[in-house]
Amino acid sequence: MESLKNEFENFLQEMVENNLNMLKKQNAEYASCKDNEKNSAKTMDKLIDKLSDEDKKLLSRHEINMFTIAAAEQSFLYKRGWHDCIKFLKMTKIL
Repeated sequence: MESLKNEFENFLQEMVENNLNMLKKQNAEYASCKDNEKNSAKTMDKLIDKLSDEDKKLLSRHEINMFTIAAAEQSFLYKRGWHDCIKFLKMTKIL
């Protein structure tokens, strides 16, 4: 059962990544923001190097929390989308 759960999680992650790639191709503003963020990361590293160790730890915890929150939300919403789609298909007697 755990293997099936892991396979489903991997499938969902792959679908999310594919959809984000599609979004990047279809939405120029999103693509531009993604590219800008990638370039800003280099500058951020230089700024972070100037911080105290305590401030670096605080920023690192914040970054990890934001990533964890976004990942959990993304996964949850994608799963709910599947669930809602199946529920809709059953309600409309397509399934």
